[in-house]
Amino acid sequence: MTFRTSSDAHKYYEGWPLTLKESSDEQIDVVCSKMLRETETEKKKESILCKTCGNEITTVEYNIAVSGQHAHIFTNPLGITFHIGCFSRAWGCFVYGIPTYEATWFPGFTWCVAVCANCFTHLGWYYQSGREGFFGLIMANLAKTDKIG
Repeated sequence: MTFRTSSDAHKYYEGWPLTLKESSDEQIDVVCSKMLRETETEKKKESILCKTCGNEITTVEYNIAVSGQHAHIFTNPLGITFHIGCFSRAWGCFVYGIPTYEATWFPGFTWCVAVCANCFTHLGWYYQSGREGFFGLIMANLAKTDKIG
């Protein structure tokens, strides 16, 4: 995160512009400390990418347990076995199709196909039940990397 002036930093911290004259040294220190913490946190996030094109799909911080575990192995009606991981968010996915209960792996949840929003590789499914939802992503189609900057 880069700011051209101290007032830009204040806009970020307070949500409204403050002039340097209105700012105390303590306020400036607080803003700078917050920006440094957020930058360090962002750097430590491990990205999960589409293995085909490198598009960021999610980060490991959005791993969730569904039915007691993050990872599952399922076989579909065609006999194809998938190792999936569950994630609460996957901004790099595009979800399409009409939700269906047919052959769902999670009772009570409908599913739609989830593809990479960049290259359209099939990455898994989006499951939904009422207001609850999660992504079941095919681990073989993903790669992990440390998020840069």
